[in-house]
Amino acid sequence: MKRLACKSSHSAHQSTAPGVLCLDVHKTDDSRILTGGVDSQVILFNRETAKTVQKLVGHTKKVTSVLFHPTREVLLSASQDATVRVWKCSDAAKWEAPYDCAHIVRRHAGEVVDLSIHPLGDYFLSASRDKSWALHDFATGRCVRHVKDLENTFGCMKFHPDGLILAGGTAEKTVTVWDIKEQVTVATLPGHEGQIEVLSFSENGYYLATGSRDGEVKLWDLRKPLNIQTLQVSNDPITSLRFDQTGQYLAVGAGVVQIYNFETKASMKLTTELKDHEATVTGVCFGSNAHTLVSTSMDRTLRLYTIPPAA
Repeated sequence: MKRLACKSSHSAHQSTAPGVLCLDVHKTDDSRILTGGVDSQVILFNRETAKTVQKLVGHTKKVTSVLFHPTREVLLSASQDATVRVWKCSDAAKWEAPYDCAHIVRRHAGEVVDLSIHPLGDYFLSASRDKSWALHDFATGRCVRHVKDLENTFGCMKFHPDGLILAGGTAEKTVTVWDIKEQVTVATLPGHEGQIEVLSFSENGYYLATGSRDGEVKLWDLRKPLNIQTLQVSNDPITSLRFDQTGQYLAVGAGVVQIYNFETKASMKLTTELKDHEATVTGVCFGSNAHTLVSTSMDRTLRLYTIPPAA
């Protein structure tokens, strides 16, 4: 991981509204990269050809979150315009074929800040600054559950890998964990001193990483549940967190890209720091087997990292 180096840099979003705000890499195909920008566009990028596959236009404000469906040729995007768009590929056998907007979700009254796909793949979650979250059916775009008038404003929210609970990071500096079926809070995790902006579950479901505006990352063992480590990563807000698929590594985006490694079962240590971006890092995402990494930034670039072959 220490040998990870920037292989290439790409600027696909408009220069008139610079900045890439969100990122996703397909779970089983590293060549597929999805970004959302200040320019209101969603861009599908092919890593192998280093070319833009498609620009998806429809949002009227900044795109705040993008996601690939892991098993279907479907994309999700959320925006400050308070909507979620479901984009469906016109050819299920060819992921580079044109995408059309199949559904527009208009359930929220404020900016949609985060998206998450249920592990079974039939439903997706949207969280908004209007103090609500909602579950939607992929096939119809229909809202099947809308939990409103919550006490807190959320900056991020994700499904747990078991699909039974979800976690949200709040402006009130706590992590709230819900039982989805019962719609009740099953745990509240205090300790952050800044608003929580991002979170990531490890694939095995044991760990949760949360990042706040004061540059702090907390690592939680959900089996207890306890805060097992606090990392003072940066003086800048934490903008992105992502475990790799093994749960061994955690990529953190703030002023720069940092990668942490589980040194023991209860502590992580900084492995490498990547300082290629010229502005705030907004997205980090591992490829399969953590052999590649992708990052985005307010400098308008998408950067691709690889581990060079041994000499």
